[in-house]
Amino acid sequence: MFSHCSRQVHESANDGRWHHICVTWQNSDGVYQFCKDGALHTHTRGLRKGYTIQGGGSLVLGQEQDSVGGGFDSSQSFQGSLTNVNVWSFVLPASLIKSMSRSCLSGPVGNVYKWSDFIYGIKGKAAVVIPSPCYPLSTRG
Repeated sequence: MFSHCSRQVHESANDGRWHHICVTWQNSDGVYQFCKDGALHTHTRGLRKGYTIQGGGSLVLGQEQDSVGGGFDSSQSFQGSLTNVNVWSFVLPASLIKSMSRSCLSGPVGNVYKWSDFIYGIKGKAAVVIPSPCYPLSTRG
């Protein structure tokens, strides 16, 4: 899957720059992977192997939750910008993930959630900025 990603150790994305973050998990073998800007940072096997995520849950971006869809604490909220968040029901090929890491505004839309789905559920003091201020990896400093 991430055979084209180079192995790195540092996982922080809190440096004021745009980063492409991709997390994959496959229930058949429990393989979990975390990639930042096309580089593999974490690879684990056996995470919830065989588990099926049930419907009717809650997907929350930018806020740690202490209970399903609730228990929010403003001191645990994300401060920054997000764009082009997508969720798929399958693991994307490594070559596509690497390609997507170079251009934050292109790529296929998720088949479970696509970026435009999140706009309708915005709560709190989030601001929608159109067009996105994201810029391609090749121009990131």
